[in-house]
Amino acid sequence: MSAYSRAYQGLVKGGMSATAAANLLGQLRAETGAELSAGALARATEMYSETPTDSKAIKRRKTSRFGAVRDAADWLITATTTGRLTTTPHQRDHRSNT
Repeated sequence: MSAYSRAYQGLVKGGMSATAAANLLGQLRAETGAELSAGALARATEMYSETPTDSKAIKRRKTSRFGAVRDAADWLITATTTGRLTTTPHQRDHRSNT
């Protein structure tokens, strides 16, 4: 049984508090983010590693692309550990004139 199913069953059938389930799901989300980040960095290293025949321009391009992937991987870790993948837009009353 997956951890998600265990949390769901614990909440539905009882035996697990909502706080414990939320903590479990938060840990799973953080682990998933770390694994995705590590996979992205491994793939970037594989794709953008330098070869002896690369010119300086190609090396700069590969370094730039690797940096972009590294930044995305860092964002992924931050987003999954905080639990917020996006920002919620401000909700305003659609009937308002302002």
